[in-house]
Amino acid sequence: MMRLVGVVAASCAVLALAGCSQQVEGQPEASGAPLTKEQLFDPCSVPASVLEAAGLDPTWKDDNPFSVARAEWKGCGYKGDGHFIYFASTIYTMDEIRANDYFHDFKDIAIDGRSGLKYTPGTRTPPNQCEIAFDTSHQGRVMVTATKFVDNKSSTDPCAIVDAAAPHFLEIIPR
Repeated sequence: MMRLVGVVAASCAVLALAGCSQQVEGQPEASGAPLTKEQLFDPCSVPASVLEAAGLDPTWKDDNPFSVARAEWKGCGYKGDGHFIYFASTIYTMDEIRANDYFHDFKDIAIDGRSGLKYTPGTRTPPNQCEIAFDTSHQGRVMVTATKFVDNKSSTDPCAIVDAAAPHFLEIIPR
């Protein structure tokens, strides 16, 4: 049963990160030169100390959260108590993220002096996911996404989960 719950939750997060496979047009970098997947930040290289500080199990990692290869994304999933944290990088710009109608309730935020964009993926009520995106100067946009397990009946807001986890990832997200 737990494996099924994990697979379903991972599938939901994949849909959120992929924006339901919605095509987004435009140049990913302000310089006009699109990034390649190889240039993106590697979200699967998180040190165990960061995972532990974020309340995640450093022995559990899903290095294929998208199920199929995606040219515009890199990502890894990590398991916590009743939730997953998905850490991903993408070629899409912040403007393209804002333009994706799968995402809503955008809020410009700052965590430890670092600007970010917090939003809710999907249409589920109440939401089971919340995401924060950070810009980098040359390795794409980096997202930290909290996704509650499908069977998690707690009233904890997924934004509270991502708010607690994201500061621990800042030390490894390039500026």
